[in-house]
Amino acid sequence: MTKEDKLSQTLNRMFSLHPKLIDFDLSRLKLLMKKFNNPQNTLRNVIHIAGTNGKGSTASFLKEILENHKLSVNLYTSPHLINFNERIRINNKLISEEKLIKILEEVETKNENKPITFFEITTAAAIIAFNKYPSDVNIIETGLGGRLDATNIIENKKLTIITKIGFDHIEFLGKKIEDIAREKAGIFRKNTPVIIAKQKNKKARKTLLACATKLKTEIIDIENISLNTTLGLSGDHQYENASTAYTAAKIILPLLSLSKTKLALKQTTWPGRVHQIEHGNIINYRKNITILDGAHNEDSAYVLDKYLNKKSLGKWNLIIGMLRNRDVKDFVNIFKNHINKVFAITIPDIESSYSPDQIIVKLKESGLQVLPAKDLENALQIADKEVPLLITGSLYLAGYTLRFNDTKIN
Repeated sequence: MTKEDKLSQTLNRMFSLHPKLIDFDLSRLKLLMKKFNNPQNTLRNVIHIAGTNGKGSTASFLKEILENHKLSVNLYTSPHLINFNERIRINNKLISEEKLIKILEEVETKNENKPITFFEITTAAAIIAFNKYPSDVNIIETGLGGRLDATNIIENKKLTIITKIGFDHIEFLGKKIEDIAREKAGIFRKNTPVIIAKQKNKKARKTLLACATKLKTEIIDIENISLNTTLGLSGDHQYENASTAYTAAKIILPLLSLSKTKLALKQTTWPGRVHQIEHGNIINYRKNITILDGAHNEDSAYVLDKYLNKKSLGKWNLIIGMLRNRDVKDFVNIFKNHINKVFAITIPDIESSYSPDQIIVKLKESGLQVLPAKDLENALQIADKEVPLLITGSLYLAGYTLRFNDTKIN
């Protein structure tokens, strides 16, 4: 059996431990971590990041800045796009399958087959990995929300960061922006400074500030980077994420080198986010630009709209696949003025994905021509090769597309 097969089998067993993918209750994870003598309490310089959009990009910028200043960084993010190892980075490298399997099996044994969600038990594995292979800084991104997110069992934090907040996962976090903001603010700790990124919604910012003030925690003002700075990630919104990361880095290293910081921001990568595909299998089907983005909510749709408007390449073809808990009509309507034809697909191996016919029904009043496609390859075959192409709607679709493209994530 290969290491890949063994890892897959282990992860599948962990998926089966709980009937629900999401079940907010930190007691299960706390009990498990106690069996490991609570390694979450000894992690150094934890930077905890929550938010609706921009968490991964901010974390990636921050990691690059710190590493360019010779600090070692461990990073935990989710979801992964191609391989599970992407979630856990140890000192600038994806955790090896050998190390990951060993830790997952340790966690599985200690858990004794008790009910626990997949994210909870894999968060336990990440914390144990960070404890076994310590670094100067540990950057940890929440999975969903904040207050009851599995990552929030960490009490001792150097810094907390809130990126842009919008409406997402309202079935778990609440239907009002104030409720969502309070859930995100659940990662705050007394005497731990917080950085709050620029918020589009004034009520969200007001709620976050109130939560921070109640805990008497220091609120760090964002120090904006120059708009002339070259970034490795596309889109004007990335200047906000880079500024948040830069501000956070100055908490860790007050005397940052400007040249090293600029180089770090330039070389930052984060696949599947306004990602121009220039290599791989997909270019065999294309004679014009292809952009892949994991956008799946209204705020990220506005980011796409702004990006497409700035590109000024005329009308685009759109390949879309989305989960059924998303409003595909509202999502597409935000940037539909840039689209002339839509190809609807099902995201493979995702039971909660819309079918092409369901997407067609949802978009019937959009005024767009919407066509079904059997799969991504079929959509690429029938799309207009000479026309710019956008592939979006889900991070799961982004991962599927990168696998089809044979993209490697290091």
